[in-house]
Amino acid sequence: MTTKQRIALQADWWPAACRSQGWNEKDRDLRLRVCMWAVSLDKPSQLELLDAIKSDRTPARWLESTNDLDDKADIDRVKACLGMLADDLKKTEEVGQPQIGRARRLRDVIRDQIKCIGVYLPHPRAFVAEIINDKFNRARRVETLTVRDLTDDPIILRDGREIPSQLDQLVMTLGACLNGSGKMRGTKRSRLGFRVAAGDTLHEMKMKAGVRCDCAECLKSGSRPLVPALEENWADFDPELEPASVADSELGPAVGSDDSGDPF
Repeated sequence: MTTKQRIALQADWWPAACRSQGWNEKDRDLRLRVCMWAVSLDKPSQLELLDAIKSDRTPARWLESTNDLDDKADIDRVKACLGMLADDLKKTEEVGQPQIGRARRLRDVIRDQIKCIGVYLPHPRAFVAEIINDKFNRARRVETLTVRDLTDDPIILRDGREIPSQLDQLVMTLGACLNGSGKMRGTKRSRLGFRVAAGDTLHEMKMKAGVRCDCAECLKSGSRPLVPALEENWADFDPELEPASVADSELGPAVGSDDSGDPF
């Protein structure tokens, strides 16, 4: 659990649940027990969660402190369950839905990728917006597809194969835009990612973009990684007013799409 998450838990999520349930927010043992049951039950209703908390049963996950919670799936489950206990309908919808939290983290990755693309292109958000529509909205089922419309749900093809979700595919595509090096599939044409073409290392690109870097150099220096905001800012994905054409970029066609209809 990150420092920001710990502060949010103690100063926001837990007090809100206590106000709704009539609990003492200074009761550390109760807070820990609630967190243990939040990560032990798969998809509890509020009544099921409260019954477990009040019971003398031992939760499947034991925590010595909230520091034992990870900063991904665990904190997603705790936040959703505390929101449910606080009668927050929006957070209640996330109980037992881990793909919602994972989608949020994938969008955080995409935010960083957009900033990195901005090191090399003047209109990175417009560039990404065009990739999204080229990749997922070829038949123009809707006028414009945005990051808001993409999900972390796995995609099942007609032949039964399962392929990565739309958000996973976008992360891979933007990664190739930045870091690709080699031949375009099915062609003899070489295509370099923006970072590779510029001769930047991953660390240099991330420092220029001002995004978190977990390379050996940063870990050795003790640099603290930037932590995504707890609440999403959807304006991070809004295209700039001036369009950026994928076709006019140095990469040519959108990375990961071709005439074969292959989703990658």
